[in-house]
Amino acid sequence: MKKIVLFLTICTALLSVSCDQDQILDQPIQGRQQLDDFFSSADNSEFFVNGIYQLVNGTNWNQVNFQRQINEMASDDNWAGNTRQPRPDITGIAQYNVFPGSTYFNLFWENHYIGITRANISLDRIPNIDFDETQKNQLLAEAKFLRAFFYFDLVRNFGGVPIVESYNEILEPTINDKERATVAEVYEFVEKDLIDAIAALPLKSEQSAEQGGRATKGAAQSLLAKVYLFEEKWAEAQAMAKTVMDSGEYALETDFADIYRVGNLNGIETIFEVQYINNQTFNGVGGQFAITNGSRGDRGWGWASPTSDLENAFLSEGDEIRLRSTIIKHGESVFGDPAVTSFDGRPTENKSGRTNRKYYIPTAERPEPYQRGQLPLHYIHLRLADVILIHAEAAYFNGDETSAKNSLELIRDRVELDTNMSLSGAALRDAIWKERRLELALEQHRLYDIRRQKINGVPRIALILGPNGSFVKYNTEESTDPFETTNLLEPQNSGTLFDANIHMLWPVPPEEIQLSRGKIIQNPGY
Repeated sequence: MKKIVLFLTICTALLSVSCDQDQILDQPIQGRQQLDDFFSSADNSEFFVNGIYQLVNGTNWNQVNFQRQINEMASDDNWAGNTRQPRPDITGIAQYNVFPGSTYFNLFWENHYIGITRANISLDRIPNIDFDETQKNQLLAEAKFLRAFFYFDLVRNFGGVPIVESYNEILEPTINDKERATVAEVYEFVEKDLIDAIAALPLKSEQSAEQGGRATKGAAQSLLAKVYLFEEKWAEAQAMAKTVMDSGEYALETDFADIYRVGNLNGIETIFEVQYINNQTFNGVGGQFAITNGSRGDRGWGWASPTSDLENAFLSEGDEIRLRSTIIKHGESVFGDPAVTSFDGRPTENKSGRTNRKYYIPTAERPEPYQRGQLPLHYIHLRLADVILIHAEAAYFNGDETSAKNSLELIRDRVELDTNMSLSGAALRDAIWKERRLELALEQHRLYDIRRQKINGVPRIALILGPNGSFVKYNTEESTDPFETTNLLEPQNSGTLFDANIHMLWPVPPEEIQLSRGKIIQNPGY
């Protein structure tokens, strides 16, 4: 973590203060004074906390969200996709020929620590300001929720990372003496922040309309349930997920297609999302996925195209309802967009001729100019279906198969699929895992899921990828897909280089190791 993090934080958040980089870095006492002057009111405090939210998805297309897309490309749900542009910095990660110094890893790490710094500053300064205690406690709880969110993201991608919990730790020269905490220590820190946040955050139903999108008690509870799931604390994950399910604050959308419908902001199923708008006065207030994921035949860049293996998973369940709202295929009509009867998936420039429907904006809903950073489509980080499936999985591993099947049935009922209530043992486990894949497909969950899920102690990703992995064998020995098997500009054996001894985590940015004078140790194999 560089001292530049402080400079970026202060200059971005204190818009009324003229910032000179050399002065800030050379005179940390002056930085403190600027913060003292700034944190003088409730409005300024809320403004500063708003600046933490800004880092949840980053401030540019390549800071955070594109690394999340690359994670999808490194799973069995997506190809890198774009075969028109030679981009080894992207395809190398997707195909596990990983360059540790990738700008995407660097930006992801830096963005998250800037967010953590902003949270730490808020937690340090806001308690000293005289304003309504309820509002003050809510802002502090939001800062803790967001700090936990950033650390959870970091630990899932890099493993143990340095824990910085004080603003003063950033200012002092000792910042470069920080070492990596263990994975268990990071999770313990995340748990504590979320438990503290739960105590002070409001329910979603208690928020005013203008507060929609801010962290709630349900968001903190849902994130904590997911944290417990990743730690394999099954009883705690089951109980916390059930608390959210029984709260009455959320409900499944009646129509699966409405989850990502343009204009359905903070919908009944949404627990925590980033909302985007189209506003030509301010760049970057809109989304980007419809462009970065979009077909090159539809003004998109063509990255992260869905695999035929994912499509086959839907077809094997007879799951037409979710399939049509998840994958668009070359030459076919687009569900929910009557203006497109034959979609241009540009298979000569796109590995699979398929596109993510969840991030597609129908023709009638598109702003003009149609450009990245101006797309009015929300991004959901937590929704009720995810929590219900957390409950199902945790209940199964907690020995409560009846509750697991009941939650599985809730999800399948919405999309008119029968549930085999006689399932038990490994068959039930596999059904729950498959349901997560289908329900949450292309929403940036898959890589994390197959890394953490284990069969007889072996991570599932090692059974799916690698030279003998099921996904690799399907593509090289079984597939007859007309698009994937003919566009070989992206190798058909993508994933064969996966090595479980290396690729369960991404590399720590070498720049951070250098700044720490070697105190931060690189992940094995990099």
